[in-house]
Amino acid sequence: MLSLRRVLKLRDLEIFHVWTQEHFLSYVIIEDTRKPFTNDDKKLEPLCYMEDEDIEILNVFRISIINDEKLNEEDSETLRIYFSDFVNNTHLTNFIMKEYIQEDLYENEDDIKSFNKILQSIGSNYIIEEFDEKNWIYLSQD
Repeated sequence: MLSLRRVLKLRDLEIFHVWTQEHFLSYVIIEDTRKPFTNDDKKLEPLCYMEDEDIEILNVFRISIINDEKLNEEDSETLRIYFSDFVNNTHLTNFIMKEYIQEDLYENEDDIKSFNKILQSIGSNYIIEEFDEKNWIYLSQD
């Protein structure tokens, strides 16, 4: 059984802690790119087998699963299935899901600096701007 704790919610970005009954499993980041698939995205399976006119998606969400070591197959599949339901697929919206390994992942606190480091390590262009820490609680209440 999975447990989630959303540690940050911004307009185009959400960061989750994912727990199993036994331990902390992973970070998961959902990023609304507000852009179509890139040329690099189109090289990924199954997109690489499709014609361009079949993948004219206007908005792509990136779901990143980040851990300090490779997930076992069962945990990986569980997270992929679970988080694939977080995005509504339409003829204009879709998502890409990737797994990343960041060895020093758990050496950091849950703060803006650490989150930006994680975003940078997964190749995201998103940068969380500094804000007053006393406003942190209000960010997750919209």
